[in-house]
Amino acid sequence: MTNQASSRAVESVLDIARWAPSGDNAQPWSFRVRGGRDVEVLVRRTNPNIYEYRQGEPTLLSAGALLENMEIAAPAFGLKANWRFAGSADGIDHIDVHFSDADTISAPDLFGEILRRSVDRRPFKMRALTSEQKNRLAGALDQDIEIQWYESLPDRREIAALSGLATKVRLTIPETFAVHRGIVDWKNRHSEQGIPSRALGIDPLTLQLTRWSMGSWGRTQFMNALGAPTFASLQMDLLPGLFCGSYFAIRLKRHFDGPDAALVETLRAGQAIQRFWLMATQLGLVMQPCVAILAFWVYAAAGREFTASPKAQKIAHKLALGADAMFGRNEDIVFLGRTGWPRSTSQGRSTRLPLAQLMAR
Repeated sequence: MTNQASSRAVESVLDIARWAPSGDNAQPWSFRVRGGRDVEVLVRRTNPNIYEYRQGEPTLLSAGALLENMEIAAPAFGLKANWRFAGSADGIDHIDVHFSDADTISAPDLFGEILRRSVDRRPFKMRALTSEQKNRLAGALDQDIEIQWYESLPDRREIAALSGLATKVRLTIPETFAVHRGIVDWKNRHSEQGIPSRALGIDPLTLQLTRWSMGSWGRTQFMNALGAPTFASLQMDLLPGLFCGSYFAIRLKRHFDGPDAALVETLRAGQAIQRFWLMATQLGLVMQPCVAILAFWVYAAAGREFTASPKAQKIAHKLALGADAMFGRNEDIVFLGRTGWPRSTSQGRSTRLPLAQLMAR
């Protein structure tokens, strides 16, 4: 492949890879192309977002999903992608990706699912996954990663209750107010940088009340005093939790061979989670990560004061006790989520920034 052709192919790979998931659709990365076949990925992990627990582990998992997209997309354009972690400096993680010629041009099995994969926060059909489907999903993971399923109605109800506790925390503390106000896109059905309001999984009236309350912290406090978090939790936690195929926990057998090795381990876990998600999409399933449960569980279990609200700290402690009883220790859990069969097509979804805006300058 000529240099000009390889440059176009690399650009095409990056254009597909940018559809990786990231918390709040933040897309915390940029690309610097060097020559025709080398790309430096710069990952920003200094976001003060309260959901970035364990020194930004969610961002590293998202970066792993980005790298997996590159590896899956590359053969469709006649290339192979190999990456290595190149160190961190000034709050930026640097990852070098080298593209070489593939023997043939062929689209891998999961290639077509990259753009289709998305988050669905609504209730699903109350239909269980088959053993074959769960085996295919588990097969997408690495050998040092295992999955546990929580399918029974009592388990789903209990985890939905934990999610409700997380919602009571996240909707009532000032530390999340600015985050939530900054990520919701009230105008667009498809949002390049944020979450469309239609994709939040709540009804139109609640959306309007939420939009009004986000106008100021004082309004939010007023709505909270009226019990808004409990009503929101019914739509965002209880009903979705009951109406799904299963919750699941993905565990990584961590080796802790030093900070760089642990970081690479987390990136590879992100790759595996992305394959899992793409396989779910191929099977016709939809998914929703349960980031808030894990975030507040990690903080409370470590005794960290993550908020100025004593009441929210107590709720997080209660959440941690319940999560310990349900899942066991949190240290090796890298992903919690729920999956199932969609009832209908989503009315809105997050898209991505154009590739040109993701290029480092």
